[in-house]
Amino acid sequence: MTEPGSSTSATAIEIDSESVNAVVLDYGNVLYAWEPMAAVAGHVSEEDWEEFVADGNFLAWNERLDLGEPFEQVLADYARAHPDRPDWTEILALYRERFTASLTGPVPGMASVLDDLLEAGVVLYGLTNFDSSLFEQARLLVPQLEQFAGIVVSGREHLAKPDAAIFELLLERYGLDAASTLFVDDSVVNIHSADRLGLRVHRFSGAGRLRAALISLGLLPTLGRQ
Repeated sequence: MTEPGSSTSATAIEIDSESVNAVVLDYGNVLYAWEPMAAVAGHVSEEDWEEFVADGNFLAWNERLDLGEPFEQVLADYARAHPDRPDWTEILALYRERFTASLTGPVPGMASVLDDLLEAGVVLYGLTNFDSSLFEQARLLVPQLEQFAGIVVSGREHLAKPDAAIFELLLERYGLDAASTLFVDDSVVNIHSADRLGLRVHRFSGAGRLRAALISLGLLPTLGRQ
C-alpha cells in the first residue's frame, strides 16, 4: 500500500463521459484508511518512526511484502542490511505484529458510494497492493467486498502497482476492456500507469469528488435535495 501523504497532488484526473461498465477500486486510503504509524503508536516515538521510514527505507521494504515475499525472509534481510540499527528491525517486526491497528477506519463516505454502485448494478473489482497473508483480515472491514466480481491482491500475484503487468492481469483475468473500465486509486504513479494502458482513471481525493465523477459517467444518479 502507499503511505498517506506520499502522493504529490490532490486533484482528480479528468474523465470524459464515454461508456464505463466496470469500476476497479484500490483498498488502502480509498476504501479504508491505512496509517502505518498507528500500528506502533505508544511503543515507538514519532521521531523514531519518521527516522525509520526515511532513513530505514520502510516503504521499499514494505513493497517486498506487497509482492508476496515471506515476512521472515524480509525481516532477516532487513536485519542484515542494518546491522547497526537493531531498533529498526524491532520496529519492522512490531509493525507487522500490530498491523491491524494501522487500518484506522473507513474512508468517510465510501461505504455509501459502494452501496449505491452495487444497488445500481455496477460491476466492481478490487486491485490492491497488499501482503496476501494480511488481506483476509482487512477485507472483513469492508463488507461490500464480498459483492465485488473479483479482487486482485498483489501479494498473491507477486506483482504490484504501478507495474503494468498487474493491470494487464486484471484486465485479462476478468475479461475487461480498458477503455470502458474506470480505475480509482489515491496514488499518482498508479493512476499514470493505468492511464498509459488505456484505462479510464480517477485520482481519489475523497468520496464527494468520486461520487461527482461517477454521476458524470452516468453510473450513479444525482442525489435529490434533502
